[in-house]
Amino acid sequence: MSASTTGFGRPSRRSLLIGGVAALGALPLISRNAKAAEWPTRPVKFVVPFSAGGTTDILARLVAQKLSEEYGQQFIVENKTGAGGNIAADSVAKGQADGYTFLVGTPGTHSINKFVFKTMNYDQLNDIAPVIVIAKVPNLCSVTNSLEAKSVAELIALAKAKPNDLLYGTPGIGSTAHLSTELFKSMAGIQMTHVPYKGSAPALTDLIAGRVHVMIDNLPAAQPFAEANSIRPLAVSTAARWPLLDVPTIGDTVAGYDAASWFTVAAPAKTPHDIIVKLNASIDKFLKTEDGIARLRKLGAEPVGGTPEQMQAFVISEMEKWGKVAQFAGLKPE
Repeated sequence: MSASTTGFGRPSRRSLLIGGVAALGALPLISRNAKAAEWPTRPVKFVVPFSAGGTTDILARLVAQKLSEEYGQQFIVENKTGAGGNIAADSVAKGQADGYTFLVGTPGTHSINKFVFKTMNYDQLNDIAPVIVIAKVPNLCSVTNSLEAKSVAELIALAKAKPNDLLYGTPGIGSTAHLSTELFKSMAGIQMTHVPYKGSAPALTDLIAGRVHVMIDNLPAAQPFAEANSIRPLAVSTAARWPLLDVPTIGDTVAGYDAASWFTVAAPAKTPHDIIVKLNASIDKFLKTEDGIARLRKLGAEPVGGTPEQMQAFVISEMEKWGKVAQFAGLKPE
């Protein structure tokens, strides 16, 4: 006779007890899976670290729109500006990890800000969980139309003739526009004065008006103004030329120069992994469709996608890269 059954083939008390404990142990997993299957049951918030109209905001709204269509729930974009993205990132990192609040991140929020700010209220690797890299984008070096520079070489010559007279605008301290311009200054041996804004839109408005002279900002935000001849595009920041824009690269003039930006979706660290996997799959699917690829490329962005693990590995490599750039450019935490 088996030790786990009675003489009549019924389970023994010990067998029932063991089975009951096993069933109880499975309940949390079943509960988690059920929650992920039902998610989302209410609106989901995407927190954007910069103002409306910039690249981060444009890409966030595009992805949010597609997710709203897929799930029949609203994916709402909330712009929370300040401190180079730290205010938004910190609010998400310390927010509820229930799958209803996400960060649309940038190199600043994930990898650069630790080299720029003396005080960080969140840990860029441990307090934020990766979901997916949406896209990579080149930056566009542009000048206000009233500036006499018609090329990168002429811009460098003008800056050398008038040290610190030229004002360069950025979406904020710690943005890739900021570090890309500091890298450009360092490699070109010039001095320009930084004017930080709370997002690309107000900075571009002042570039058009001539209140700042130069910007090396994300292509999706700057390209419409370049196409409308509101600003003068000089070059892209990546090593390769952008096929949809007929301008050279900065590296054609400043040998070895190469910089790009990228945009992600991330979550509070303790967000249920099943929800992260589900959201990742939905966004990755969109980024691989003909419509998704065409719409992002039209905006000046190259779709990326991939797994949360691939995003984390990428963020770590970018943190190492931009740390070297910050040191090379002589940036000091402020």
